Order: sequence, then C-alpha cells, then structure tokens
Amino acid sequence: MNDQEKIRDILSRIDTGTCTPQELEWLQSWYDSQELPAEEVFRNDAHRKNIQHNMLQQIHAAMEEHAPAAEHVVPLYRRWWMAAAVVAGLLAAAGWLFTSYNSDRELLLATAGPGQIKEFVLPDSSRVWLNAGATIKYPRAFGAVRAVELEGEAFFDIHPDVKHPFEVHTSEINVQVLGTSFDVKAHSLLDETQVTVKTGMVKVLHQQTGLDVLSANDQLTFSRAAQQYMKSTVNNEQVNEWMNGMLSLSQVGFAELALTLENQYGVKIRFNPAEMKQDEYTLKCSTKLTITQVLDIISSIHPIQYDLHDNEITIHKKY
Repeated sequence: MNDQEKIRDILSRIDTGTCTPQELEWLQSWYDSQELPAEEVFRNDAHRKNIQHNMLQQIHAAMEEHAPAAEHVVPLYRRWWMAAAVVAGLLAAAGWLFTSYNSDRELLLATAGPGQIKEFVLPDSSRVWLNAGATIKYPRAFGAVRAVELEGEAFFDIHPDVKHPFEVHTSEINVQVLGTSFDVKAHSLLDETQVTVKTGMVKVLHQQTGLDVLSANDQLTFSRAAQQYMKSTVNNEQVNEWMNGMLSLSQVGFAELALTLENQYGVKIRFNPAEMKQDEYTLKCSTKLTITQVLDIISSIHPIQYDLHDNEITIHKKY
C-alpha cells in the first residue's frame, strides 16, 4: 500500500472512530515531512503571507463552526477527524498552489527552422522575431520578472512595464530591460555573444555582474574564451537587417559564417578550423540567393574552394 492509499484508509477510519493512535501519529509525521519549500509553492514572500492569512481565516471559521457547546463532550475520534480535515485541506491547497504555480512556470518552446524567420507574441504582449535556427523558451505566464531563455539570434520589441523587468538569458550573458528593442545573438557553438540596441537602453550582465549599459546604436560583444567584452557603435539600420531577408555579417570568423549558412539553408558545412581561423568575413546579400550563389560570392573575395554533395558542403582554403 502506497502513502496515498494509506492516507485515504486512515482518513476513512478516522470518520468511523476505528483509527488507532499509531496511525494518527504516522499521519501527522507524514504531513510534517511533506511540507513544500516556500520557493517552490509561492511566487514571493508577499504571496506566501497572503495565502497563509487566508488559510488561517478558513481554519478559524471551521473551528468556530464545529465548536462544541459547553455541556457537550466531543469524542476523541471526532476531534481527530476535524484535525485531519484541516490537514487534508492544507495539503490540497498546497498541492493546488504547487500545480498552478508550476503550470505557470512551465516553459514553452519556439524554434525557427532553416531559412525561417518566426515572429510571435509573448504573454506580456512583447514581440519576438527568431532568426533561422534560433530557439527561445518562455513561461505560459510571466511573474515578477519576465524572463526568457535564448539560443541563437532574436530581435525583441519589449512591451514597457517598469514593475516587471524583462530579461533574456543566454549561456554566457543576461540582458535586462524595461521597454526597448534590441537584438541578441547567442549561439552556444560560437565564442562570442552579441547584444545590439536599436531603441531604448539595456543592461548586460555576466554571472550576475554588470558589464555595461547600452543605448541605441550600441553593440556589446562578449568573448567566452577571453572572459572580456568590447563595446562599439553600429549603424542603427543594420541592427536587424536579417528580418528583411538579408544575410548581413561584418568581420566575423569563418565558424560564424558557416553556422549562419547552415541555419539559413539547412546544410552541413565541414571545414578545418585551424585552416580557416585567420580570415574575417563580411557578407551582405539576399537570402533569396541559393547556397551555391552565396558560396560563389564568398569565394570571389576570399581564397576558398567548396565541394557540394547533397546537403553537405566541404570547404578548404585555396592556396
């Protein structure tokens, strides 16, 4: 017999007065051991106190309703039934709170496939555009902090709400905003994570340590390998060119170029990192071009050659 079956059995026999003191002690011990941590049940301390206050009022009301007259003696099992009812009520309330709160905390997943730009609206009416290959996780309902998790590149247009700050969490940095529009590029396969602001201001943190505050036209690039960042100024019109069907890269390593092409065209690019690590690549062209047309453009500028077989491309340096 599992715990739930045993509890139901004890509660049913409390009502008939056939429950033993040992079973009542076991029930109390089980209840004491099942108390949920406050951080898993309540949204915050104010929420916890409010629920406790409401519960206390309900318990007092139940006690007054069942209070015996002065000349009436309540049997022991009847008092235990009342106590068990309170225990069951508290457990049911805690269980409901836990289920409800964790339902809100359940993360939804949105992904943009190869060559796709996916636009959608978050629960707070903020708008997000995912670049090809990007993934975002977000809750069904936001709490005090509107937090999302990002892998890949996305552009955010955040609904202003000074009481509920918005945060973008990546593997290396976090971005905190109140109401603004900005781009985050955070590929776990690449060394650098980049934040670029189009309007408003954002704060960038690494492991809860503030790195810098960015405003319109500012770009912050964080290097995982060096554990350092660089701040620069960019053209505001170039912040989210990819949303308008452009492949737009400026002085990036070959690894980022290859990943961008993989996400856009759904291909697999093989190359020798040691062979390709020296050069920086700048590319600006329409995503309407085919992968071979884009590779031809790149090879006309840089000394590379490529072999295409089905969806697999091998690229070497041309000497």
